Amino acid sequence: MSYDIVFFGATGDLTWRKLMPALFEAFRQGGAAQGGRILGLAREVRDTASYRELLWERFQGLTWETWPDRSEFDRFAQTIEYQSFDIANPDCFSSLAAWVGQRDADAVVMYLATAPSLFVQACKGLAAVSLNEPRVRVVLEKPLGHDLATNEYVCFGLAVPPPAYRYPRAELIDEGDQPVAEEAEA
Repeated sequence: MSYDIVFFGATGDLTWRKLMPALFEAFRQGGAAQGGRILGLAREVRDTASYRELLWERFQGLTWETWPDRSEFDRFAQTIEYQSFDIANPDCFSSLAAWVGQRDADAVVMYLATAPSLFVQACKGLAAVSLNEPRVRVVLEKPLGHDLATNEYVCFGLAVPPPAYRYPRAELIDEGDQPVAEEAEA
């Protein structure tokens, strides 16, 4: 299965401290499927080689069960590319669409490791370049806002129903609906 993983916020703490090390460990253990590509997107201006080097340097400060050697990291790094990216710039989304369009991957994951205030804008940008097709999935890094108002902004902006706890049960279901799960009879 071919896949692309795109990290928005690729130079941020979450990506280099948690997400990339997890993918690297999967790669080391043979759990990462062949045919995968990783693209890091961030505002920082750099090229792919300097991004790979940045990851290697940051990996040195992490705790590993088995310390990685440079040759296995270099093999993993061959799957990684980097693009400078501004979520407010439509041309950046066109460039992203061109990168995704270089091949017909079975699955494309857009991981938004950004501030929640950028989720709606990023998703609208993806939709504007037709990166909202069935094979494309978007992962939103929680929390979805820092309070109820920002949570509702994200939810309504992405056309996701707001959290159920806000509304009484009677408003969530039609009278004829049956509960999804019923208690087992004694």
